Amino acid sequence: MPAGAALPSVDWVARYEELTARRTELTAEELDALGLAAWFLGREAECERAWDAAHLAYLDAGETDAAIRCVFWLGYTLIDRGESVRAGAWMSRLLELCGIGDRAPGREPTAEVARASFAFGNGRFEESIAIAEHAIDLARARRDHDIEVLATMALARSLVHGGRLVEGFDAMDRVMLAISSGRVSDRVAGPAYCAVIASCLDRWDVDRARVWTRDLSEWCDAQRGLEPFRGECSVNRASVLRLLGEWGEATSTLTEVCERERRPETLENAFYGLAELCRLAGRRTEAESAYRRAAELGREVQPGLALLRRDEGRLPAARAGVARALETAPTPNIRAELLATRVELEVDGGDWDLAADAASELRTMADLLGTPYLQARADRAEALLQLGTDAAEQALPLLRRSWTTWRSLEAPYEAALTRMLMGRANRAVGDEEAAQLEFDAARTVLADLGAVADLDRLERLAAESDRPAAAAAAGLTRREVEVLRLIAGGRSNRQIANDLFLSERTVARHVSNILGKLGLANRAGATAFAFENGLITG
Repeated sequence: MPAGAALPSVDWVARYEELTARRTELTAEELDALGLAAWFLGREAECERAWDAAHLAYLDAGETDAAIRCVFWLGYTLIDRGESVRAGAWMSRLLELCGIGDRAPGREPTAEVARASFAFGNGRFEESIAIAEHAIDLARARRDHDIEVLATMALARSLVHGGRLVEGFDAMDRVMLAISSGRVSDRVAGPAYCAVIASCLDRWDVDRARVWTRDLSEWCDAQRGLEPFRGECSVNRASVLRLLGEWGEATSTLTEVCERERRPETLENAFYGLAELCRLAGRRTEAESAYRRAAELGREVQPGLALLRRDEGRLPAARAGVARALETAPTPNIRAELLATRVELEVDGGDWDLAADAASELRTMADLLGTPYLQARADRAEALLQLGTDAAEQALPLLRRSWTTWRSLEAPYEAALTRMLMGRANRAVGDEEAAQLEFDAARTVLADLGAVADLDRLERLAAESDRPAAAAAAGLTRREVEVLRLIAGGRSNRQIANDLFLSERTVARHVSNILGKLGLANRAGATAFAFENGLITG
């Protein structure tokens, strides 16, 4: 349907009730319609019974193509629900029907879409790509827009999960075009909307996600009684609301989904989103409970749980959680957040090499996908590295660019976090007045949002004397001051690495930097400096 056109309202409740009342006398076409109405209402068992009866009635009437379509939708919806065994049984039936008459194997587009989806569900992405491309060609030849869109969705998902991100997102853009042009039926529009929005969020394309979430909400509102997409629509909408700073509405939306939703794949994302909002608001017990529920359902709960552990003062646990999650080949959107969090955690108290590697990978991902959100995250991560090595002058331009992007995206929380770092950078270059102005601006936004944990961190940052005067004058970073104190305490590089959860290589570099900045030849001189300047006593 063209953009701006009014959506036709469909009362699936009335349609279902009218058809059910005449159940014993329905034609094949009416049984098909009953299955569709039951599907829209979330009555899965009734949907399967109706489409099964419809496909048999179509066969009795000699309408094999219609029977194939019924069986396809049965298998497709079961695949979507994760019921692979029953979906496989219906796919076998689909292939059997495709052998009726003069239909050559591999020439029925619905069967090829089912095969592509089945291969995707079993992790055979390259196989799914090849089958989906074939299905698209077949559907185009028949001018079957519904099946072409479903085949393109299958192709896009397999490309993304197979690591061919740009090609996958290009394919999803073609799905967008098909929806906006009104070429697809309601039966396809729902899954297509959800796939498109998921694609936008996978690449952090916030502007598109916002537009398409609004359109999906309008489409859902036009379908009375709709169940299959309402929960997913709400979860996506809450993600956008959170970014826009509408945390109260996002929380109430996700709470309702958690209370009503039955689909595990939607429910796990709702609990994770709710946990994130609780964490940001400082409700740690509630956040912990929601993270655990999301994990039980199969959701990766990092990096949110790691940030909760950081707020609790459990930095080693936070770092370990992120490291474990990065080893599990997460989806692009989750990996981007994990990388950004790793930079933050490792700079705060970890391994500089790990932080630098994570920042570099995040920049590569941002350049590949090209979305403003990821570019702003990459800028902020690189600036954080610069701040950690006392290169504040290089950090400031990156932070200003990041903040400008957050402002254009209307993302107040991310903008406030960036201004906190701008305050640190200004302080590091000796402009305490500018630093306090940045802290004040960030404080106002964080207070309005109710970001309790971040406000606590901000107040500590705004009040602290960054480093002892002698160490600051020598250009030592806070991490280097920590290492210097341990050197003065007689600790070896290995012991320091164990104490600070660093690699020995990173410690050796810190020691070299300390000696160079202080103009000293050895550790004994560094120890003397520490005692003379009050960095250690006794």
